[in-house]
Amino acid sequence: MLEVVDLHAGYGDAPVLFGVGFGVARGEVVTLLGRNGMGKTTTVRAVMGLIRPRGGAVRFAGDRIDGMPPHRIARRGIGLVPEGRQVFPNLTTRENLIATAARAGGAWSLDRVLSLFPRLAERLDSMAALLSGGEQQMLAIGRALMTDPCLLILDEATEGLAPLIREDIWRALAQLKQAGLGILLIDKNLNALMRIADRHVVLEKGRAVWTGDSAALRADQALARRYLGV
Repeated sequence: MLEVVDLHAGYGDAPVLFGVGFGVARGEVVTLLGRNGMGKTTTVRAVMGLIRPRGGAVRFAGDRIDGMPPHRIARRGIGLVPEGRQVFPNLTTRENLIATAARAGGAWSLDRVLSLFPRLAERLDSMAALLSGGEQQMLAIGRALMTDPCLLILDEATEGLAPLIREDIWRALAQLKQAGLGILLIDKNLNALMRIADRHVVLEKGRAVWTGDSAALRADQALARRYLGV
């Protein structure tokens, strides 16, 4: 579904990505792993059109999307949950969700999002700025789902959240996987990632240096220490 081929990108005169390549199939969960500053967020930004790639290709459902503006990429069926959540603070929970809703008849409705995150149903009329960090993250995921995506990208899915809220997020992501949604996921909680992911891509200084499944990653402690610091 998503195919990233020999991707090069950066900021100004500073290159960050040097030929990154990976793919995400329909219904598959793939993680981007690596220490801070290795190129994970830059990869997401290049895929979503928030920065223009300097080389390589990004294909979605067989079509080239690199170079497209972000709103057109989103309409193709990619939903982004950005680092820092970035909800609309002066809108209510309900308004945040409705603001991004796809046309009627899509797979995701307000009721379906609220069934995935019942906590949001209790805060529908609350301003997003007044929600807790965990509630804002649920809202950010729900907002992305309301665009009716085929692929969901989450940058730092549970960063800074309380343990109980993290478990709520992981349960929701497992349900989304079971429903057939493709997911590209960045997070530092390696144990949780290995429970849900089909494959992992490790980035080091802007290059994909290892790809494998959770069993292979769990078995290779030297790799985890070298590239992930665990």
